[in-house]
Amino acid sequence: MAKSKVKKTTKKRDLGYKNLLIVESPSKAKTINKYLGKEYKVLATVGHIIDLPKSKLGVDVEKEYEPLWEQIYGKGKVVKELKKAVPKDGNVYLAMDPDREGEAIAWHTANSLGLKDPKRVTFHEITSNVIKEAIAKPSKIDMNLVDAQKARRVLDRLVGYKLSELLWKKIWYGLSAGRVQSVALRLIVEKEEEREAFDSQEYWDVKVVVNDKEKNKLEAKLVRKDGKKYIPKTEKEVLDFEKEIGDSDFVVKSVNKKKASKHAYPPFTTSTLQQSAYNALGFTSKRTMSVAQSLYQAGYITYMRTDSVFLSQKAISAVRELVEGRYGKEYIPEKPNFYKTKAKNAQEAHEAIRPTDFYVDSKRISKELGDFAGRLYELIWKRAVSSQMSNKEVEVLTVSIVPENPKKPEYEFTMGGEKVLFDGFRKVLHIKSQEEGLQEMYSIEKGDTLKKEKFVNEQKFTQPPARYTEASLIKKLEALGIGRPSTYATIISTIMARGYVVKEQKALVPVDVGRLVTNFLKNNFSRLVDYEYTADVENDFDDISLGKKEYVPVIDKEFKMLVEGITKAEADVKKEDVVILGKSDEKCPECGGEMVVRVGRYGKFLSCAKFPECKGMKDIEGNEQSIDFDKYARPEKCPKCGGKLILKIGKYGKFWACEKYPDCKGTLPLLLKEKCPECGHNLVERRSKWGRVFVGCSNYPDCRYIKKSKSKSKKKGK
Repeated sequence: MAKSKVKKTTKKRDLGYKNLLIVESPSKAKTINKYLGKEYKVLATVGHIIDLPKSKLGVDVEKEYEPLWEQIYGKGKVVKELKKAVPKDGNVYLAMDPDREGEAIAWHTANSLGLKDPKRVTFHEITSNVIKEAIAKPSKIDMNLVDAQKARRVLDRLVGYKLSELLWKKIWYGLSAGRVQSVALRLIVEKEEEREAFDSQEYWDVKVVVNDKEKNKLEAKLVRKDGKKYIPKTEKEVLDFEKEIGDSDFVVKSVNKKKASKHAYPPFTTSTLQQSAYNALGFTSKRTMSVAQSLYQAGYITYMRTDSVFLSQKAISAVRELVEGRYGKEYIPEKPNFYKTKAKNAQEAHEAIRPTDFYVDSKRISKELGDFAGRLYELIWKRAVSSQMSNKEVEVLTVSIVPENPKKPEYEFTMGGEKVLFDGFRKVLHIKSQEEGLQEMYSIEKGDTLKKEKFVNEQKFTQPPARYTEASLIKKLEALGIGRPSTYATIISTIMARGYVVKEQKALVPVDVGRLVTNFLKNNFSRLVDYEYTADVENDFDDISLGKKEYVPVIDKEFKMLVEGITKAEADVKKEDVVILGKSDEKCPECGGEMVVRVGRYGKFLSCAKFPECKGMKDIEGNEQSIDFDKYARPEKCPKCGGKLILKIGKYGKFWACEKYPDCKGTLPLLLKEKCPECGHNLVERRSKWGRVFVGCSNYPDCRYIKKSKSKSKKKGK
C-alpha cells in the first residue's frame, strides 16, 4: 500500500507586532518606544554595523574605488537579532539620525538584513507628535547622501592610509596623517610659530585719577594727543608728558550720550554650542557632543548636529508664549526674530539646537541625566529662549577731559560706560553689570573742572597672538569651511590622541613631533594641507549630497593627485633631511664622534651622527626654561636610582625622566610646590577622562585628596 503524501504546513511565527523601527542607539530606542503602541517593536543597531576593514586599505582602487565593506567585529549578534525581529508581512522603518552618517547606517542596515522595501523616516526631535508624523510620511533612502558619506569615508581612508605609510618610511613607524586633522594641526603649529616670531613692544598705559565737585574719584585713560590716537612707548615719554601737564587740573571737553540697541544672539548650531559650552562650562567639544546626544536621545532637545539657525513656527510661538507669561509682553518683539544661516548648504528644514519643550527646566534634566546634562540643557534653553526676545536698549556715555592748562600739545583722556535702559533678551541671557561708576559720571557736564589727584602709569608689553583653544579652533575651522558639524569634536580628539598636540591650561600647544609632521606635509603635500583646497573638498561632498557631482570622478581626481605626490616624495625626500634639524657641538658618549639634533617621538634629543651604527644619544639641556619654578617643584633625584632628572615631553605633556634612560626608566610628573593638606606629599595636576584638569595628591591611590576649584567653593559660599 502506497504511503499517502502528507503536506507540511509552516506556521507563521506571530511576533506580536506588525512594524519594526530600527535606530542606532539603545537610549534613542527606549525614548521612542514610550511613544509607540504595541504594533511597533523598536530596536537599535548600536552604532555602525558595517565599516571599512581596520587592517588593510579596504578600497578597490582598480574598480571605481569600491569600498570593501565588512561587518564590524562583534556586530554579528546584533544583526542576527535584527533579522529575527523583521515581521514577515509588516513594515521596517529605518529611523537613523537625519544626516549623511545616519543615511549611510540606514543603507548598511537595509543591505545587512536583506530588506526589500525599507521605509526611511527622520525626525529632528524625539517627541510623540514628530515621530508619528514621520512614520505617516516615510520616504526612501537618499543615495546621494549615502554617496556623500561614502566619499568622505573613502577619501579619508585613502589619504590617511597612504600618507601614514609614507610617514613610517620617511620619519618613523606609528605616525599617522589625516585629510582634515592635518589641516587643523597646521593651524595650531602656525599659530605657535607666529607667537615665536612675535616681537614684543613696550608701551605704557596712562590714566589720571580726578575728583569731581562731589569729591567722587573718577579714572580716565589717555587716548589722544592733538586729536590723534596716542600710546606712550617709553617711560621717558610718560615722564615728559607728566612734566608738561604739571599740576594742572582737568576740564570736561565733551560729554556724549548715545543710545544703542543690541540684538539677541541666534540659537545654537553645533559649532556655537561647542564654543559656548567650552567658554561657559569648561566642556571639551567631545564632552559637549556626548552630553548633547544624551539630551537628544532622551527627547529633550532637537538634533544636535546642525549648522542651521532656523526655528520652526511652532517653536517660535511656544517661546513667545513662555516669555510673555514669565517676563511680560514688553520682552516680546513685535515680529519674531529671524536669523540668516551663514554655513553653505545648511539645510533650512533642519532646526537650530533647542529644547523640545520650553517648560522643562534644567533641574529635571539634572535629576534624570546628571549635572553635566542639566548645565548644558540650561545653556541651550537660555540661548533659544533669548533669541526670540526684545533688543537690549542701552545708553553709552563717553566723557572726554583735557588739562585745564591750554598748552600744546593737547592730551585727551576718556572715561565711559554703558547704562542699561531696558535689559531685553539679557533678562534671560545674563551678563555682569557694566554700570559701576556711571552714576557719578552722569552728574558731569561739559566745562566742569575736575581736580587732578594723581597719574597711574603702568608699563606693558604687546602680547603675541593667543594660542587656539578648542572653542577658537572650531570657530576658525568653521570660518574656513573646513569640516562639518559632525566632525569638529573628532578632529580635535584625533590630533590629541596622536600625541601631536597637548593642552596647557586651555591652550592647544603643538609638540615637536606635531611640528615635524606638519612641516613634512607642507613641504611635500602643500595642496593637501591648504585651507582653501580642504574647504573645496568639503564643497565637493556637499555637491555629491545634492546630486550635482558623482562619487567616482571626485575620488579619482583626489587619489591620482595623492599618488603623484607620494611617488615624488618617496624619490626626493631622505629620512635624515626630515628628522635631523642640525649639528651639535656635543660629543657622542659612546664613540666620541659628532652629534646631531634629532627629533624623536617625544621631542628633540642629541643623536650620534653615525646612527644606526652607533646608538649614542643625549638629552638636550636647557629645556627647563619653559617651567615656572614659582609654581612647580624641581625634583632632586630619580626615584629609582638617585640619578639626575631631565625634563622631557611625552604624549601627555611634560614630565621628569632619569638621564640614564633607557638603563633606568624612573620618571616623575610635574609636581606642584603646594603640599597635600592630608598627607604632606606634593600636589599634581591631573586630567580626567573628559579632559578637565584638576589638582590632586601625587600619593594617589594611597591618598585620594582632590583640591576644590575656586569656582565651586565660591558657589558654596553663596
